[in-house]
Amino acid sequence: MAGSFKINGIRLNRKYIQVTQEDFSSHFPLYEVLESGKMNMVCMVLSTVGERSFVSGTLASKYFGELADRGNQWQCLSDVCTLSVYPHHYNLEFLGALLDMLGTRKQGFHYLVSSHSMLTFVAHEAQVAGLIHLLSTGFDLPESHAPFEQEENDELALFIKKKYPETRATYVEERIKTYGMTLVKDVYLKGYEFSFEDLPGFGKRFQEQGKGERFSHITAYMTPDQRIHLFLVTGKPHDNSGGLSCPVELLSFYGPHFGDRYGIMSRALKCLPQHDIPVLQAGCTGASICMVLPKARGEAAEQALKDVFENP
Repeated sequence: MAGSFKINGIRLNRKYIQVTQEDFSSHFPLYEVLESGKMNMVCMVLSTVGERSFVSGTLASKYFGELADRGNQWQCLSDVCTLSVYPHHYNLEFLGALLDMLGTRKQGFHYLVSSHSMLTFVAHEAQVAGLIHLLSTGFDLPESHAPFEQEENDELALFIKKKYPETRATYVEERIKTYGMTLVKDVYLKGYEFSFEDLPGFGKRFQEQGKGERFSHITAYMTPDQRIHLFLVTGKPHDNSGGLSCPVELLSFYGPHFGDRYGIMSRALKCLPQHDIPVLQAGCTGASICMVLPKARGEAAEQALKDVFENP
């Protein structure tokens, strides 16, 4: 069944650290600390729902020492990679097949987050080979789209910035450029918690119950005690058997420099509390930012963000 699902490519990036901050209400949030230090996140997951509030960001390994010197309010994991897959469609059958394979093959990960066009795993270096094998053999991946590994090259990046400054985001605009914002209403945030051992059965249920149904956004994480916490935004208010299920709105936007420059996520997340708009979930990977907001707060959030972001 899984092999019938098409994916358009796989991208691997190595040499990262994962920095996680729990209950950031009593400290400066991680994203503000990174903005002040001009440190860029290539991937981020935030959640304020459920028993655990946290923000977790993926950064270049060169920032490890600087973050260690800034206090002990977060945990740092070294030797982390990001592995992004470009699915043909965001449907629950595909997601169910993916979760089923992860559980059946005992394939762990740290985080999973979606953007407009891709699903990104954050995983330890030791987990990456298994993930690549699972994705490239379990799904219909064209041979010409074999996993692409994007290596860090600081010397080349510095040369490009100096020679072609207009191609890199080396400055901070008063209003950050975007390619536009999208607001999706009448959707539901559903939260699930289960043992890693239950992942195959959970994936099979998604395949059976989700035929023809799409999802708009997903974040998931795996705890050290082998528990999976998964949050999904879908269009139907299915009974979640006692788990989290609430009406929400999804605001997403993407831009030309989102993956290249620090502070973009921070400026978005600092903007909304000033207008008393809570953020339930947020994710950033590649060039996209997605925010899950309470029902009927999306339009106000979109208007508030126009003070910070251009919305052509």
